[in-house]
Amino acid sequence: MKRRRFIKYSALGSVAAGLLSKGIAHAAPRRKVTAQKKRILVLVELQGGNDGLNTLIPFRDPLYYHLRPTLAIPKQSTLPISDSLAFHPSLRSLQRYWQANQIACLQGVGYPRSNRSHFRSIDIWNTASNYNQNIKEGWISNLLGVHHDIAGLVVNSQLGPLAGYQSSSIRINDIETLINSNQPMQARSTNTRNNSLAHLLKTERVIAESTEYLKKHLRKAKDESHRFPRHEFGREFASIARLINSGIDIPSYKLTLSSFDTHTLQARPHADLLKLLADSFHAFAQTMQRHQRWNDVLVMTYSEFGRQVAENGNQGTDHGEASVQFVMGGKVKGGIYGKNPDLNQLNKNALPHRIDFRSVYGTVASRWWGLRNPWNRPLIPFI
Repeated sequence: MKRRRFIKYSALGSVAAGLLSKGIAHAAPRRKVTAQKKRILVLVELQGGNDGLNTLIPFRDPLYYHLRPTLAIPKQSTLPISDSLAFHPSLRSLQRYWQANQIACLQGVGYPRSNRSHFRSIDIWNTASNYNQNIKEGWISNLLGVHHDIAGLVVNSQLGPLAGYQSSSIRINDIETLINSNQPMQARSTNTRNNSLAHLLKTERVIAESTEYLKKHLRKAKDESHRFPRHEFGREFASIARLINSGIDIPSYKLTLSSFDTHTLQARPHADLLKLLADSFHAFAQTMQRHQRWNDVLVMTYSEFGRQVAENGNQGTDHGEASVQFVMGGKVKGGIYGKNPDLNQLNKNALPHRIDFRSVYGTVASRWWGLRNPWNRPLIPFI
């Protein structure tokens, strides 16, 4: 099978289960752009709204401690990275990459007239839309179009930025089930006069052939999941590492770490999530370095919003606006980008945005993939 015939379907299940949508019966026109070869983006969605203020901590600001009497991280516990900012202590695994200038910390990332609904806000982030727009296509699908055989792959998560009518992205639920399935998928003949049935059968055939294609490559790549945290998220990150090391040409990946909606008793769960995130990043970076791929990958976090500044009455935080993003990789120009949070200048107890998230996307588009930047926002020199 020629890989240019690859899929425009929205999902590939545990072994392979296609989910058809109404819009995929007609092929979308090819774009004339291609992401730079070997340049890979790994998106990590921090689902629920990550508390940026307890991720990158203004440990010298007395107002931070005043507004968070139970949630503020004690100064002596923080991991300073500048005269005024520090990592949460759970991010210790990332210190070496900060010291190697391979992590960019983007402060105050958000968008104008921020929406505090989980569903609406993540939709805005996924599609790079304005607050009053309703765009169906994900921002990566919009960038990459159908020029790539496989524009992106999602592990056990929603397609999000990889979704859309012109998407050539796929989703897998469990890589081990995919690899270890011994029975090849058989596709039936598409010789029928029923157009709807013919389309279903054609889809079945493409999925079957695509599954065998993935299995063939994945079996060549070493399973290094034992190096990752013993958690579902760690296993999913290990799956992405294996896919990259298999030699499959896929420019974008996505996975999700959930449970950041910390309205009550935030301290311990948030610390555990940040440790899992940092340890998984470290394991991934080490794996990429062993396989000489660290300069080819860009790992980027995002979340639908941050949390409010003053803690609530339940030792938690409610939905806010702007937050912190991490960008990490061998080619990253490490540092702190954006102004430090001003806790005297809040919008309904939330930090207003200082960096439009489309500036981040535009930087990835133009400086990482060498594509035209479709968003009229200033770029950020973290690449």
